Amino acid sequence: MKTLLFSICGLFLISSQVVVAASMNFSGSFRTEATSYTNLGQTSAKESKQFLMGRALLDPNLLIDDHFSIRSQWSLLTSPAFTPKATQPLGNGQGGFIFGDVQSASLSLNRAWLEWTSDFGVVRLGRVPISWGYGLTWDAGNQIWDDYQTTDDRLEYRLHLGNVIGALAYTKARKFSVLENTNDQEFYTAYLQYDNPELDVEGGIYFEKQTRSTPTIDATGPTTSNNPFAQDPATPAGQKTHLGQLTPYPKNNNAVDVYLKKTTGRFTFGGEVTWLSGKAYNLAGGEDIDLNAFGAMGNITFAYHKIKAFTEVVYATGDKNINDNSSTAFSLLHMNRARPGLILGRELLGTYHGNTVSQGNLLVYGQNGSYSGLLFARPGLRIDWSPSWASGVEVIIARKAATQDGEDANLGWEVDLGTDYNVYKNFDLGLNLGFAFPGNGIPLPSGGEHKSIFAVRTTAALKF
Repeated sequence: MKTLLFSICGLFLISSQVVVAASMNFSGSFRTEATSYTNLGQTSAKESKQFLMGRALLDPNLLIDDHFSIRSQWSLLTSPAFTPKATQPLGNGQGGFIFGDVQSASLSLNRAWLEWTSDFGVVRLGRVPISWGYGLTWDAGNQIWDDYQTTDDRLEYRLHLGNVIGALAYTKARKFSVLENTNDQEFYTAYLQYDNPELDVEGGIYFEKQTRSTPTIDATGPTTSNNPFAQDPATPAGQKTHLGQLTPYPKNNNAVDVYLKKTTGRFTFGGEVTWLSGKAYNLAGGEDIDLNAFGAMGNITFAYHKIKAFTEVVYATGDKNINDNSSTAFSLLHMNRARPGLILGRELLGTYHGNTVSQGNLLVYGQNGSYSGLLFARPGLRIDWSPSWASGVEVIIARKAATQDGEDANLGWEVDLGTDYNVYKNFDLGLNLGFAFPGNGIPLPSGGEHKSIFAVRTTAALKF
């Protein structure tokens, strides 16, 4: 009897020590904005869009001991009918809630994963954030004004050897059936990364084998979470984008990505290139078609005392006929890279303008049966007036990368002005003004006309 009692007491003490050893900490962000737009629909009538929007992301971290932790991300409140959906499992939207929305959803768990750190490396297992380089294809959405993120179910092993990081990963991006291997997406990844702060250089290369199955379910369906261009089923037919109804996707392919960042003197420069090869879905039916597509981006910054000048260029190959026997559509461009500016890349324009917020991107304006791709340049200038106050200006010039006969490639240009004030070390206030001049490549509703667009936005952002 005593032995039994001592055993129970011993187990209790051990359990108590484990409980006491575990701890919880929280990080996250809260942002809010008041925004007004004019002429987004490009009609002859006067029109406007105004809204107050907030977003609260909470990142709890349960520290079990020196080796194990369980991490997660919660979206505390979201308006799935208006904003990029945070309620879609394995979706890419970060959400946000519209003030006054009576159909908002609460407490959406977007990520949860186990992290095991040992002398032999780091293992991550679960629904994890993924990022790489400049975010051309993978972007964890860690910037407070990002609207999209990369999240997948993944088993990843990383080994750190000085300035070199090597990793192997298996990703199950979709699983709609446990019967055999149907309705699946499986990615096998290997990468090497070099990061040397002393030399101000960082770079890496990854190879990924991607397989997808059943295109009508997990690749091109208009309402599936895998299609980043999917729109709410309640969207009127006349406002649905072509890509939201049919998107060219790889099927059995390889992805190779290389990136480099380097600082020398007053200059910081770098870029990222991704090449896709293999097979893609035949949207016209029949055998799979050949895939050969790539995306690229480059960035250069010059800093002189309180002045910083920069230029960014992003390119994604398009395909003027997605129903022929080959594909050049780079459809894996991350949404955060297709959305420059306050207007052209942020909101849907012309024919596709509707009752949504922050769901625009430059890829959706191609004609039916095509994937336009994109090409845009974004030069800008920032001045730090003081340690807590800065202002800037940037210009966006955007075009389609591929067009059909008679189609105009010009998506327009935009000028944005902004100023930010750091009230406290983790709290900022901002004001942005935008002036956009849509090009003839933006499709118009019946009786519409291309008109200049004006936007004003005030912001507040808290990080903790």
